[in-house]
Amino acid sequence: MTGAPTDLVIVGCGGHGRELFETIDALNAVEHRWNVVGFVDDAPAHLDRLDRLGARLLGDTQWLVDHPSTFVLGIGTGAVRRQLSTRLEGAGLEPATLVHPGARIGPDVELGRGVVVFHGATVTTDVRIGDHSHLNVGCSVQHDTVVGDFVQFSPGVFVNGDCTLGDDVFLGTGAIVTRGLRVGAGARIGAGAVVLGDVPDGVTVVGVPAQERS
Repeated sequence: MTGAPTDLVIVGCGGHGRELFETIDALNAVEHRWNVVGFVDDAPAHLDRLDRLGARLLGDTQWLVDHPSTFVLGIGTGAVRRQLSTRLEGAGLEPATLVHPGARIGPDVELGRGVVVFHGATVTTDVRIGDHSHLNVGCSVQHDTVVGDFVQFSPGVFVNGDCTLGDDVFLGTGAIVTRGLRVGAGARIGAGAVVLGDVPDGVTVVGVPAQERS
């Protein structure tokens, strides 16, 4: 017999946060583990869209500090997730790690604190995903790949086997990183880019094949 569901607060009520709400709803349809208390946001917008979800805005992020609860970061930008994580975890709050039931996680996969894996994503085997990295809809991460902290996978990203992605990497929609490559910390991969060589720290690459943006 399972216990009572855990209270959970979503940080960020924009599109990414509302998609997270759907992920939690899908998880609860399998096993009711989470009670979404509501959202917090320091700059909320489109509150009518929360209303249509049957959710509520609790206040800003200070509300969460003042009312400690398990949280998940519904923010699509890794740098902002890092700032919020530092503040909230520094205040003693615990992040949830969430995997949509429509995602596939293979054997010997390690997911860090606060990782979110959305519907249709696949992580095969012998993969390490760092803290607060988000794999959006339809992403794929192949064997023996290491992903750093606060990495953002946009929808449809494909990372082949034996790759290393540093902390704070951003991968645009449909980007492909081919086998055995290193993408340095803070690098940005443009939407639809095909990466055929290592990407240095902090560099933005775009195009097919991907080249440094001038």
